[in-house]
Amino acid sequence: MGDTEMDGAPRVSSRQALNRYPIIPAVRREEDLDAALGSPAGALFLLSASLLTLPRVIERCRAAGKAVFVHYDLVEGLAGDRSGVEFLARYARPDGIITTRSTVARYSLEAGLETILRIFALDSAAVATAVQVIRRTQPGAVEVLPASLPAWVFAEIRTVHGGPLVAGGLVRVLPDIKKVLAAGATAVSTSSPSLWDGVESG
Repeated sequence: MGDTEMDGAPRVSSRQALNRYPIIPAVRREEDLDAALGSPAGALFLLSASLLTLPRVIERCRAAGKAVFVHYDLVEGLAGDRSGVEFLARYARPDGIITTRSTVARYSLEAGLETILRIFALDSAAVATAVQVIRRTQPGAVEVLPASLPAWVFAEIRTVHGGPLVAGGLVRVLPDIKKVLAAGATAVSTSSPSLWDGVESG
């Protein structure tokens, strides 16, 4: 779906969009959407979504040339089954979804959506489990939380995943982002609008 055209508008390759710029806006509030659309990023994450407004928001993002990834688990009213994923794909037509659930990730892949599997690296055991889930699910991209992790965590994920590796959470200033990228992430997602253009204010 990420490489097709729809309604006459060219679609950005969603995987390429994730790699276009190393800072990805994670939009929690609609009032921050304009700042996200004005950022250099090729993609953005919608972390709060209503089914009533989602199509309109996605069309705004698409008009600005942004690939849109919706956090499926946070969309009210959607079941975590195949029918829920297929409904979202047809009704709102995002470029992809973000989910912590491997079953939802599998249904998303089957629906032709770019799929970001979100994992939590809270300790060594969690990393080992996450690597097994990634190997089994084979998502197009992975988002790992929190972002400030030792390099070995990113290296471990790389043993089973060759696509975009996004890190998010606990990022407050631009030097934090630089450290995460140096540790092995391909991009950093953040909900702080002050960081979206890559220039620290103040």
